[in-house]
Amino acid sequence: MDPLSGAASVIAVVQVAGKVWSLCWKYYSDAQDAKPDIDRLMGYVLALQNLFQHVQALAKGPGAAKLVASKELLEGTALELEREFKTLQKILEPGKRQGILKSFGRRLKWPLQKEDVEKIVQLLERHKTTLITAMNCDQM
Repeated sequence: MDPLSGAASVIAVVQVAGKVWSLCWKYYSDAQDAKPDIDRLMGYVLALQNLFQHVQALAKGPGAAKLVASKELLEGTALELEREFKTLQKILEPGKRQGILKSFGRRLKWPLQKEDVEKIVQLLERHKTTLITAMNCDQM
């Protein structure tokens, strides 16, 4: 893995995760009935964003050459997560109709069902576990 492409992938994930978290926050104040789902999703997005920031710091650190297992998995996982976060971002971005309603003082409607949030959380948990396992392998 080229160190620059890996770093670019990590930065992209951190940035798009931040956008998804911000979109969730917009809904949080409006979608009263979906707050537990939004809280849960925001927690996972933030956890992955933080994990990627730590991985990025390790990848730039003095022991970066020893991170054999995680380098390969990092790039693949980063590309998958970036794609998934961008899809989620598109779902969460208020459409024209919701934007108009919001400008008239109406509440935004949370676009995800509880089952959708559960699937997304499971997917994010899988990626988090993959990264943590790779990092643990490198520490051994």
